[in-house]
Amino acid sequence: MLYSVLKKVNFKGKILIVDSSDKIHEFGIGTNNLKIKLTTKSIEKKLFRNPGLYFGEGYMNQEILILEGTIEQLIDLITSCYDDFIQNNFIYRIYENFSGYFKIFQQLNEAVKSKQNVAHHYDLKEDLYKLFLDQDMQYSCAYFHNENISLEQAQIDKKKHIINKLQITENMNVLDIGCGWGGMAIEISKQTGANVKGITLSENQFNTASKRAQEEGLSDKISFKIQDYRNETHTYDRIVSVGMFEHVGIKYFKAYLKKTYDLLKENGVFLLHTIGQRGIPTATNPWIRKYIFPGGYIPSLSDIINETQKLNINITDIEILRLHYAHTLTHWYRNVQKNKDKIVKMFDERFYRMWEFYLLASKYSFVNMGNIVFQIQIAKNINNLPLTRNYMYN
Repeated sequence: MLYSVLKKVNFKGKILIVDSSDKIHEFGIGTNNLKIKLTTKSIEKKLFRNPGLYFGEGYMNQEILILEGTIEQLIDLITSCYDDFIQNNFIYRIYENFSGYFKIFQQLNEAVKSKQNVAHHYDLKEDLYKLFLDQDMQYSCAYFHNENISLEQAQIDKKKHIINKLQITENMNVLDIGCGWGGMAIEISKQTGANVKGITLSENQFNTASKRAQEEGLSDKISFKIQDYRNETHTYDRIVSVGMFEHVGIKYFKAYLKKTYDLLKENGVFLLHTIGQRGIPTATNPWIRKYIFPGGYIPSLSDIINETQKLNINITDIEILRLHYAHTLTHWYRNVQKNKDKIVKMFDERFYRMWEFYLLASKYSFVNMGNIVFQIQIAKNINNLPLTRNYMYN
């Protein structure tokens, strides 16, 4: 049944598939050499039933082998025609619709569960992240003035862009929700002289961030705490959240947005930086949900706007970063490739295949599948910022 569906798909390239009986099936047109082997009847049935889960799992378990070409070429090709596959596979279309309808139950992020979900990903060995991130350990979308800029510079420019958008000045009190390994908080304090509190649910990130602030001589200006955002009680001149909103869960959007708005002083401004999807709301990919980000959800703009409207929140600026994350992920994947032996030694071959699939699937979700990044600026009062965007680029 899998191959009958694939015949109806408009592939944007050529692929040869060797089935479990060693029969060759050819799809699409072109000259690129991409040939894969499906090693078992089981993976053929699974790919027909739920490719969103079993494509990645099959590659991890070596039930899908790359005979010619690369895993990057394969993911690029598959993601470019993924919607077409869904439309031509009635069974999978039912699953997608069912999953989308019940997506709220896939993100049970109450305080205790939320901490467990964060630990699943962010409390992996820190040495892994050091192998592929920039020196400042920025694990979020960089800001590329052009695609030839280095990862290091693009992450510096990301932090600078966010600081400018928030118009932070000396001695302001700033809250960093989901502070990671502390790079954003440290940069804010160093560049502006502001007082920053960073909160995280990751034990690993908290320990590293606290150590870094001490080493920078900024312990009097920066504090870090293991804390859920729901438990914050102080008010702030500025709030920033980079790459954390994807872990909130759609059920909790209203509570999150209300809480952050309530934490703003009258002069307050909040910058929300999150991966988003440009289309209608859809459920999280099942492979990503199972192996990478349990409880995660990528919002559409309507998911956010629907809640801010109900709460009468002032949105003062929205910027769409289109391919910036794709460029970021390109750098991360190259670094993972360079350090394959170290990662395999640190974990094993299956983990390495999982991680490269995660980075490449994420990259091509931006290139082919409509993922983008939102930077949404919110102000407590409509006149808290200049009338034009010029100040952001000074």
